[in-house]
Amino acid sequence: MLTPLEVHSKQFTARFGRYSAAEVDDFLDLVGQSYDQLYRENAELKERLRSLAEKPPEHGPADIGETLKQTLLMAQKASEDARRNAEEKAHLIVENAEREAAAVLDRAQEKVRGQQQRLEDLVAQHGTLRARMKAMLEAYLEMLEDSAVSISDVQLGQARDGRKE
Repeated sequence: MLTPLEVHSKQFTARFGRYSAAEVDDFLDLVGQSYDQLYRENAELKERLRSLAEKPPEHGPADIGETLKQTLLMAQKASEDARRNAEEKAHLIVENAEREAAAVLDRAQEKVRGQQQRLEDLVAQHGTLRARMKAMLEAYLEMLEDSAVSISDVQLGQARDGRKE
């Protein structure tokens, strides 16, 4: 039989943004069966209560003891049912918390992987940029050295021409 906790905490899987019709139908069948059973039990208990209310008390000392015994047994059963429902609720809460923790962990790990990939990309870009800058600076240095040599050649040539005059 379903407990109220199971009915309240039932979660259906969604496919393509919709619940599975078969899963919902199966759950509704189970709810209907449990409701039918509870309805019959309730009707039987009401009938018993009505018949007991109409009967004059015939209880002798032994009957009172039996009534007390049955009352204690019913109280014990109610206590056990409450404990069992509390344990089920606690179990469902723990399961839900574990699912949420796993989802948070997965998202965090995905973010870490994304940041690691970004760092690797930046390191690679840094290496490429550094190599390009070095090549460019070496080319400029070579151009400067070539221009310095040609300026020296021009100055030497002018100095020789100036002595000949």
